[in-house]
Amino acid sequence: QIASYSIFQIQELCSAIALLFIFSALTYELRNVKNIENGLALIVVSAFIPCLFICISIINFIFYKQWFDWQFNSGTIRIYDSVIVPIFFFLIFLKNKNYPYIHYFYPVAIFFFTLAWCFDGARSALLAVMIGLLVFFIYSQENRKLILQSCIYIFLAFLAYKTTIYLADKNTMTVIRTGTSLRAEMWSFVFEQWKEQPWSGVGGGYLSKIQYKYGHHMHNLYLRLIFEWGVVGCICLVWMIYQIIRLFLDKSVLPIAKAGVAAILIDAMFSGSMVYPASQMACILFLAFAFSQMKLAINLKPYNSMTKILISLWGALFLYITIMYLGQDLTCWGCASYVGRMAPNFWFYGGTEHLVSTTQLP
Repeated sequence: QIASYSIFQIQELCSAIALLFIFSALTYELRNVKNIENGLALIVVSAFIPCLFICISIINFIFYKQWFDWQFNSGTIRIYDSVIVPIFFFLIFLKNKNYPYIHYFYPVAIFFFTLAWCFDGARSALLAVMIGLLVFFIYSQENRKLILQSCIYIFLAFLAYKTTIYLADKNTMTVIRTGTSLRAEMWSFVFEQWKEQPWSGVGGGYLSKIQYKYGHHMHNLYLRLIFEWGVVGCICLVWMIYQIIRLFLDKSVLPIAKAGVAAILIDAMFSGSMVYPASQMACILFLAFAFSQMKLAINLKPYNSMTKILISLWGALFLYITIMYLGQDLTCWGCASYVGRMAPNFWFYGGTEHLVSTTQLP
């Protein structure tokens, strides 16, 4: 079956297997980590530091009426917006744990995270966070005061954003807009293609393969599984839904973990959070953090014979793909993508089949 796949479908499959391994390994390891707070604090602070550069852009915007991207991302500002969605809920987790100095850091971090989403027009991230806070409000009665405080910090950041726009007298960026950012057009287009082959799907990385003019992925994890992978994708989606239901019904899982998972699920409905490598890792880390708390997961025996067989089969497939299809890229010295190193997965927005020697580039 793999022999008939395009290189873009091969890349998608390779990425999916890698994420499955990482998720499984993290879920198992996090069960045995007692002082996870220090590591999470380092991650939260690392994600917060880039937000400070937004101050420079705001000052320049007010005085010179020019807005410069404050991020250091390759090609798209959406990477960072999705990265800090799960990290936002790690921040609340640290607040609940009364981590040292979190009392001072917490409001500042929420303020700057929200500023980043507002100035980037990240409606998906903001919607995901608000729904996550609503889930947290429902599941955790003792944290409702903290949630209301967080909403105040979010509102203050939004107010600062609107004030900046007003002072600059130039409304070039807005988080309050009614368009679909061409997402509906992409979904409708792929749906029409999928109707011709609903069982097998149009193939992973379909939009990259055809170099679709509006984007190289569908900005919807669930539609990607259904439309691109057909029956196999539907089976995976059903399995995912089953696991999420188990998670939310398990009383041993922290409410903040359920809230963060809900936010990740919402963001994946409108963004490339499970496409961009940086946001993939942030989301997988949080999902592993949540699933590691389940009672059933704790009682599982990780090294039974069936597990070993499955890991061996998936591992063999991963190595086969890596060597046979991506080996020429991994072993190519002095190679690059056509127009530089960009996201999402693999080369140049997923639109380049293989790396090319720099001597061959125009």
